[in-house]
Amino acid sequence: MSESESPNLDESSAEVAASSSAAKETERTPRRAGFANFFRAMHHIRKASAAENVEQRFSDYLSIALVLICIVSLVFAVSMPAPPTYKLLPLFLTVGAVVFYIVNRLGIIISLTSRQALIVWQILIAGFWLGVTSAMLVMFACIYFVSQGANGF
Repeated sequence: MSESESPNLDESSAEVAASSSAAKETERTPRRAGFANFFRAMHHIRKASAAENVEQRFSDYLSIALVLICIVSLVFAVSMPAPPTYKLLPLFLTVGAVVFYIVNRLGIIISLTSRQALIVWQILIAGFWLGVTSAMLVMFACIYFVSQGANGF
């Protein structure tokens, strides 16, 4: 066997190993099944969060508490009579809590493979756009209903 043939054998064996590992991965993790995979993923997350080797940090509990406080403060801001400046405070608290929550979890991306990190990033961006779109929808609905009420609706 000449020296020029040995790299080709190494490349072909690497390709075979890569294709067999990719085949095993697709057999192990079914994809593109829509809601079936959604429910499998939720079950997997529930199982993973209940695992004994998973430990929550103090900042995890703090961010969960901040989310609950934000929800309650936003409900009070909408339902209680108060000046508009006081109603903006819970909104700023909520934005700060969301930023704190995301920043604390972005460190997880470092421990992922490149592909996993890209998928997590795409899901994060999709969640951002869902939030922006939902906020715009709520804002337009509020403007519409307030303007209809002012016109004698």
